Amino acid sequence: MNGKFPFLTPLLILLLACASGTAWYLYGSQEHTPFVRKLLSAEQPVKMKQCCECHEKVCHQFAGAPHLRTLRKATDADVLDKFAGKEVTLKENGYTYRFYEKEGALWVDCNIYPNPVRIEWVFGSGLHALTPVSLFKNDSGKSELLQHIVSWYPTGKLGVTLGLQELAENTAGIQSLGEVLSHEKTMGCFGCHTSYLGNEPGEIQTSQMIAGVSCIRCHLNGEAHIKAVEKGEKDLKLTKWNQLTPLESINRCGECHRRSDQLEPDEIHPSNELLIRFAPIGMSQSPCFIKQGELKLPPGKSSRFDCTTCHDPHEQASRDPEYYREICLNCHSNLEGHAPVCSQEPMKSECLKCHMPPVNVHDNLSFTDHWIRIRELDQQRFPDLKF
Repeated sequence: MNGKFPFLTPLLILLLACASGTAWYLYGSQEHTPFVRKLLSAEQPVKMKQCCECHEKVCHQFAGAPHLRTLRKATDADVLDKFAGKEVTLKENGYTYRFYEKEGALWVDCNIYPNPVRIEWVFGSGLHALTPVSLFKNDSGKSELLQHIVSWYPTGKLGVTLGLQELAENTAGIQSLGEVLSHEKTMGCFGCHTSYLGNEPGEIQTSQMIAGVSCIRCHLNGEAHIKAVEKGEKDLKLTKWNQLTPLESINRCGECHRRSDQLEPDEIHPSNELLIRFAPIGMSQSPCFIKQGELKLPPGKSSRFDCTTCHDPHEQASRDPEYYREICLNCHSNLEGHAPVCSQEPMKSECLKCHMPPVNVHDNLSFTDHWIRIRELDQQRFPDLKF
């Protein structure tokens, strides 16, 4: 056991001594959330190739989507290219971490930890980061993971994993390698990065696991849909996203990208920089979302505003500012019933630059702030903060 998991003995000692800290994710206990139960319940999960038999065009489009590659084996060529043979000395603790390939596996060692540790999986599509994790069983036989303290970023650099900066400054023992997450948090992490976890409660069965977010992860009744199609039934059992209310829609995305009801009310304010990472929370506070029902647009135009208004989840998000400006202009104009135009810039300007700017959250990473607002008002209310 210790040969395979060299960190297990000190880990057990650590778990007895103290509870693990919080990751950069805002996780509560997710052991009983519906999506985890769903991911565990299907005996014969629908696979993407079954969906592609009828939805070939969408599947071809989805092949390049970040959602589909949000969990990968550490032995994938692209992952090895970014980690193997690389090393970094973190400024937060002065420790050096070296990644290398050995016998077809990815390993990491740290100059103050006695043994190298094998990395099995990597979280992230690579658009924001790639974070290595090691999966193991705890003393009760339940799956837990070690979230490594070093991640790869699109700058091409290795750096401290987002949210583990404070942990890195006070590292000892197993925490010099990263953060150990409880079984409940482990299930939450893999639940958001997979479409199926296997059907054994308490254990992530990697041999059965469907890595990445594929069709059934969002279209939860895929099994019933396929049966209905095979029987030629009129009710195809598949809920379309435009049949959800805007709040239901962003909360569906928020199962993994965070929902407002996962936070305390006093945590939701513009000066909480943590919210920049969680788009549905910012959107739910935005006037564009709150007041969408007040607009009276002409026939053929909709004021509906949710995540899918700007982003097609079947493909990578556009990087073209003009694309988003056109969406803004669907509702904002001088016409009666429309939302008002900007008082500071001509409507040919880039709306996102002022109202949804990228915000640095890390030396190597920035996120688009989805709390759409007049940011100067925040500067007046919070003069000591940078917006």
